[in-house]
Amino acid sequence: MGKGLYIGKAVDPQSGALGEQLDLDPADLLTHGLIVGMTGSGKTGLAIVMLEELLRQGVPVIAIDPKGDLANLLLLFDGLAASDFEPWIDASVAKRDGKDVKAAAAEAATAWKKGLAEWGLGAADVAALRKGHDAVIFTPGSSAGVPLNVLQSLEAPAASWDDAQEDLRDEIQSIVSGLLTLVGVEADPLQSPPAVFLASLVEHGWRAGRGFSLETLIGQIADPPFDKIGALPLETAFPRKDRQKLMTSLNTLLASPSFEAWRAGEPLDVSRMLGPSARPRLSIVSTAHLDDNQRLFVTALLLDKVKTWMRRQGGTTALRAVVYMDDVFGYFPPHPANPPTKRPLLTLLKQARAQGVGIVLATQNPVDLDYKGLANMGTWLVGTLQTQQDKERLKDGLAGAGLEARAADKLLDATKKRVFLLHDVHRKRPELVQSRWAMSYLRGPLTREEIARLTKDRPAATAAAAAPKREAEAGAPVLPAPFRNLYLSRHGGQIAEAHVLVKYAVRYKDSDETTGVKAWPLAAASPLEALEAEPLAVDEKAVVEQAPPGIRYGELPGWLGSGARELERALKARLPDKLTLAAFRDPLTGESSRPGEAREAFLARLAAAGGGEPARALAARLEKKKQDLAIREQEVAGRRQEKWVAVGSAVLKNIGLLLGKKRSITGVSSVLTKNRMEDTAEARLSALQAEVAALEEQLQAAASVDPARLETVAIEPVRGGVTLLREELVWVY
Repeated sequence: MGKGLYIGKAVDPQSGALGEQLDLDPADLLTHGLIVGMTGSGKTGLAIVMLEELLRQGVPVIAIDPKGDLANLLLLFDGLAASDFEPWIDASVAKRDGKDVKAAAAEAATAWKKGLAEWGLGAADVAALRKGHDAVIFTPGSSAGVPLNVLQSLEAPAASWDDAQEDLRDEIQSIVSGLLTLVGVEADPLQSPPAVFLASLVEHGWRAGRGFSLETLIGQIADPPFDKIGALPLETAFPRKDRQKLMTSLNTLLASPSFEAWRAGEPLDVSRMLGPSARPRLSIVSTAHLDDNQRLFVTALLLDKVKTWMRRQGGTTALRAVVYMDDVFGYFPPHPANPPTKRPLLTLLKQARAQGVGIVLATQNPVDLDYKGLANMGTWLVGTLQTQQDKERLKDGLAGAGLEARAADKLLDATKKRVFLLHDVHRKRPELVQSRWAMSYLRGPLTREEIARLTKDRPAATAAAAAPKREAEAGAPVLPAPFRNLYLSRHGGQIAEAHVLVKYAVRYKDSDETTGVKAWPLAAASPLEALEAEPLAVDEKAVVEQAPPGIRYGELPGWLGSGARELERALKARLPDKLTLAAFRDPLTGESSRPGEAREAFLARLAAAGGGEPARALAARLEKKKQDLAIREQEVAGRRQEKWVAVGSAVLKNIGLLLGKKRSITGVSSVLTKNRMEDTAEARLSALQAEVAALEEQLQAAASVDPARLETVAIEPVRGGVTLLREELVWVY
C-alpha cells in the first residue's frame, strides 16, 4: 500500500483512456474537500473509496450520513463469497432483473472479484481493511444502530468556561435550538425569548460547573436561579406563564415513549467517536431516519462538538481526522439562509486545518452551496452535472478556488459516470480521474432494520457499560448515562448509600402547585420496590458534586445498568401514589386540612375560624330563630292580655247576677277561646325556645374544636398534577 489515498486512475481528456494510478496526499485534505455530482455520477462511490483509503492510512473518520448510503462501508466481505453477499441482495431488484436472490448474489460476488482485480486489489486487501479499523453506526433517536445520547450534551463540559466560552456558547445555542425545534418553538438565538432564556439557564449552570438532565432543566425553568435576563427583570423578559408553557412542552416531550431513544446510548463525545486506540475508527452518524428538523439538530450539535474538540487539540501539519458529510444540501446554503449547521461548518472550514482536521463535503445540488464559504477549499472533485445552471455555478466556485474558466469548461465536458474533474491546489494542474472499484459492497441505502441486522453481531466499538463499574483508583462508581455522582450528608458518616434524588412539582385540589425534593434508597430488587421504601426529605442546596474525603461506597443495584429509563418509568408510574398525603377532616364542620398542614395548625385554624362555614350557617339559623322567638314572645304577651281583657269583660257583663238583675251567664265562650289561643301561643313559644337552645349548643360545639373528633383521610394529587423535574443519583452518607 502506498502512502497516498488511492482513489483511482488518471483519465486522458481526449481519448478517455486510463493512465497511471492517482494517489491523493492525505495532507491535501487539510485544506478540505468537496465532491459534487448529479445522481448516478458515482459521487457516493467515490466518497466511499476516499473513506476506505483514509482508514487504510490510519486516519479516523466521523461521517454524517443523511441518506443511509454510508452504512455500505461495513459491508466488507473478505472472502468475496456469494454467501456473504446474499443477505444483502435486494430481492425486489433481483426479481425485476429476472433473477433469484442466489443468482444475484453469485453475480455480485463475481463482479466484485473482477472489479477489484482490475484495480489491483483483492480479497486480502478487503480483509486487511476490515481488520485494520473499528466501525460504528450511530443512530440518534433510534436503537437500530448504537443509540446516541444527544441530550447528555447538557452535562457540564470538562473544559473551563473561561478558556472555551465562545465554543461552549455555540454548543449551548445548538442544544437549545434543537430542543426548541423538537417541541415546535421558534428557536432564533437572538430574537426568541424561550431560546434566550434557556441559553441563559444552561450557561448559568455550566459556569458553575453544573450540568443538566432534561428533568433538571425543566425544574430550573420552573424555578430559575436568576431574576434578570440582560437588563430586564425575568418576569418582563420571559414571564412565569410563558415559562410554564415551555416547561409543559418539554415535559410532554420527556414523557413521550418515542423520545426515550434520544436519551439512551453513547454520549456525543468526539474524542471517543474518533477512538482512543491505535486502530482508526469510522463513526457513521446516520440521520436518514430523522425528519428535517431533527437532522439539523443532530448535525449542528455534532459539528459544534467537533469544533470544541478541535480547538482543544495542539497544532499539527499531519491529517489527524476527517469529518465527512454525504449530502450537504440544506446545511450550507448561500446567504441569507442561515441554518444552525452553517456557522460551525464555516468555522471548521476556516480554522480546522491548524489542528489537523479535514472537512470533506458532498452534494448533488451545486446551486444550493455557499461558494464564498467554500472559497478556501483546496480539493474539488466534480462529476457529471445535470444542468447548464449547475455547471455555471460550479465554474464560479472553481474560479474562486483558482481554476481558469476555459480549463474548467474543457474538463467538465469530459466527465461521465465515475469520471471526475480533480482540482487540487497542491497539484500542478487539474486533471480527470476515474474512481477505483470500492472494496465495500455498494448495496445502496440501508433501512433501519438492515442497519440493526448489520450491527447486531458486531462488538460495540465504544466503551458503553452494560452495568455500573467501579474506578479502582478514585473509588467512585462509574455510572451509566445520564447519571453522575452527587453527595448529600445526612449523618456525616463514612459509608455512602445510593439514593435516587427526585425533584417534582405537585398540585392538589384547591391548592397551588408546589415543588419538593425527596430521595429514595436504591437497595432493592427493582426500581418499583425501591420506591416502596421511606424517602428522605432533601434540601436541594445541600446536594454537592464534590466527594467527601475517605468516603466508601455501598453497592449499586444491577438493574441500574439500563440507565435512567427503567427508573424513570417506575417514578412516573408510582410518584403520584407516593405523593398522596394524610390529611385531617372535621366531620362537624366538613373542613379538611391543607396539604402538609400539621394537626395542631389545622386545629388552630378551625378555632380561629370559629367553626368555619358550618358554624357561620348555624349562627345565621340561630339569629333567625331568635328573631322568630321575639315575635312569638310578643304574640304570647298579646294573647295573655286579650284573655284578661275577655275575663274582665265577662265579669262586668255578669255583675247583674249578683244584683239579681240577670238570670244567665254571658261572655264565658269568649274567655275560653282567648285561653286556648294563649295556650297555643305558649306551646309555640316553648318549642321555639327549645330550638334556640339546641342551636346555641351546636354553635358552641362547632366553635370549640374537640381534637378527638378529627378523622384521618387521604389527599391525592389531581389527575396529571405531578411533574417530574429532576432525577439524579445521590450518595447519602
